[in-house]
Order: sequence, then structure tokens, then C-alpha cells
Amino acid sequence: MSTTVYFDAPPSQDAWIDFTLAVTEMFWLLPASARPAGIDVAGQLFAGGAFAGPGIRLSSWPADNLPVQKIVPGDEASDFFNRLVLILIHNLCPGCVRIERELSSQSGWEQPLIWLRHHLQRPALSAPGYVDAAAMGDNSIRLHLERYRDSLCHADLPYHWQVITWMDEVLSQRRKLTQRVA
Repeated sequence: MSTTVYFDAPPSQDAWIDFTLAVTEMFWLLPASARPAGIDVAGQLFAGGAFAGPGIRLSSWPADNLPVQKIVPGDEASDFFNRLVLILIHNLCPGCVRIERELSSQSGWEQPLIWLRHHLQRPALSAPGYVDAAAMGDNSIRLHLERYRDSLCHADLPYHWQVITWMDEVLSQRRKLTQRVA
């Protein structure tokens, strides 16, 4: 029921800068309701020169990283934010982390990956684990993820967020069925 992050090596300075900039951009593109509670500006995530988000800490200094961190699922918004960050770490700090996630009972990588590819304009991003190929090509999922960020009417944001959380549940059930059949 948790995600385990293994820190194998510190990121290079260039990788750290790219990661920092991507997380900062992601933070400002997310609606406030999807950002970590109590964090008002992206710089607060990097206080002391290390990334400190909900349940995870990463530094460019090897001595500051715990070799293994378990991230226990919190509320849906924290979990979505963590999945976004983990995808960015996986892609922008190659060789630095290994990520193991129990997908059968948790939200998957599909929706945060679609969100990042669209909003950060980084189509080459990949997930650190299994993704449902059909979900990745589902335009209705992408539509709600786009509207959750781009909605002109902020009153619609809770509706789009609810659809996103429902889709995580649907995709989780599909994974369970796929595992039973296999």
C-alpha cells in the first residue's frame, strides 16, 4: 500500500537544476487545490537546498538523502502531486532513484504522466512503472486533465478533480482484472 523510493546516487548538477525547474513549473501550473497543503510558493518545496514534498525528500547532496524512503498514500491531491514528482525524478535524474509502487491497490501512473506530458510539453516523459496503454490514448482522460488545469470557470475544478479521482479508481480496477487474467 505504499511507494518505496530507493536513492542509488545523487543527481548531477544539471539534472538537479532541470528537476528543480520542472517541479517549480509543475507547481505553478497545478490548481491550488492540488498543491501540497501549507505550501504557498514553489520555493518552499526547496527550502534548505533539498526538495521536501509530502512524504519525500531529495537532495543533490548524497549525505542528505535517506537510502530508502517509503511514501504512505495520503489524500488524493497529495498522492497525485507525489506521482507527478516521482515521474519527474525518474526522468530528469536518471540513475538516481528506483521506484517501486504497489499498483494493484493504488492509483497508477497514467493520469499524472498524461498531465505532465501535456502541461510541461515533455512528450518523451515515461513512467517508472506499468502504464495502461489504452488509458494513455484515451482522449476523455486527457480532456479532464487539461480542463482541471485550464478551466476558465474555477467552479468547474471540483467536478474535473472528481472525474480524475474516479478514473484512478477505474484504472486500479482494470489493473486488478488484468493481473487476475494474466
